[in-house]
This record gives sequence, structure tokens and C-alpha cells, in this order.
Amino acid sequence: MGLMPPVSSSPTLQGDYDALMKDAQELIARKDKLEQELRELEDVLISAGVGMDTPLVDNAGFPRSEIDVHTIRTSRNMIHRLRNDHRDIMSEIETILHRIHQLKKASDEAGTSTSESASTSSTSNDITTTSNSLGNISETTGSDERLIPFAVVNAVAPDSPAYNSGLRRNDQIVQFGGIHAGNHNRLQALNTMISHSENQTLTLSILRDGISLQMLIRPRSGWGGRGTLGCHLLPL
Repeated sequence: MGLMPPVSSSPTLQGDYDALMKDAQELIARKDKLEQELRELEDVLISAGVGMDTPLVDNAGFPRSEIDVHTIRTSRNMIHRLRNDHRDIMSEIETILHRIHQLKKASDEAGTSTSESASTSSTSNDITTTSNSLGNISETTGSDERLIPFAVVNAVAPDSPAYNSGLRRNDQIVQFGGIHAGNHNRLQALNTMISHSENQTLTLSILRDGISLQMLIRPRSGWGGRGTLGCHLLPL
């Protein structure tokens, strides 16, 4: 009886890779759904001219009559919950991407075919992820054609909230919280949202040299300069 030929590690690696990719794609679908729900809820606040911390009672302590207080409170609670869920999903996606890259490295070291390795690299690079730590940036290889830049960063002050988040001069703003090309109203809606979002973590999507990036930014005062962001934006 002859010896059995050694079993290649490639099928096992490919099977592990396929399972990880399936998990990542499911998480990304959940992430996209959460982000859509967040945008819709943030639009409710923007249309009412309030933020996450805007008082809902007047000076006499009565509910403000010009806004739907119940709807605003409900939207705020849902935003808090969805933001927590979003952070958890981002952390899971980041963990899976790390495992995918480790698997690719093991695949390369095991001498798998060039075409299989190239496919692994190409597919894993298509996954968009954001670290749940403030200021960490994730790069993606493609941009959503439905998202159009609506502003450009003209200046960024050193050590400002904008600078610490990773924002740089000439970055193009695609989406800032719930503000995008379809509703920014010549940046007026953006200014309103930022003024009502101090000390709140917001999702920011930009284009830099044609590459889509995502980051988290927290407007705040007292950082040593003007405004709560420390950057200047121009409409496109």
C-alpha cells in the first residue's frame, strides 16, 4: 500500500476564507441598514431644528409648542441605541477583516495559487470598515455613486477636533452625520446640525484623492481655537 499524498492546505484556507467573507458581508448589510435608519432619524431632528441635546421645554418648563416633543424624544432614544449597535458592528467587521488578512498571509506562505491570492486580496479590500475608536480611518477601493461630495475642506487648524479625527485640507465631504448632497441647503443644514451636536460622535464620509474614507468626529468647544470643529468648509 502506497503512502497517501499530502493534503493541500489550500481547500481548508479557501473554506475558512469563504466563511469569513460570508460573515463580513452579512455584517456589512446590517451596517448599511443601521446607517440608513440613523440618517432617517437624524433627518427628523434636522427638520425640527434640534440636536441631540437641545432643550425640549421652554423657560417656564413646559414642552415647546413649535415641535413634536414626543417624536423628538423617541428619535433621540433610537439614535442612541442605533449608534451603540453601529459601534458594535464596526468592531465585529474590523475583527473579521483582521482575520481575513491573516488568512491571506497564511495562504501566501502556504504557496497557494497567485490567482486565488489575488482574488482574496481584491475581495477583502472591497469591504468598508470604520474603527470604533475616534480618529481611526478606514480606506475603501470604491465609492458609492449615489453619494456626491457637497463641500471641500479649505483649512484645518492643528490639534482641532477636525484635525484629530483625521480630516485634512482638500478633503471632499460626502456625508456628515445625516447631511449629504441632497439636503445640505448650501451648508446651512450642516451648520445647524453641528451646532446642535457638540460632544456627540458623528460619522463622516469623505473623498481624498479619489479614495473613499470614513471617520468619526466629535464637535467640541474649548479645544483652543474657534468653533467646535476647527476647520473651514466651502460648498461645491
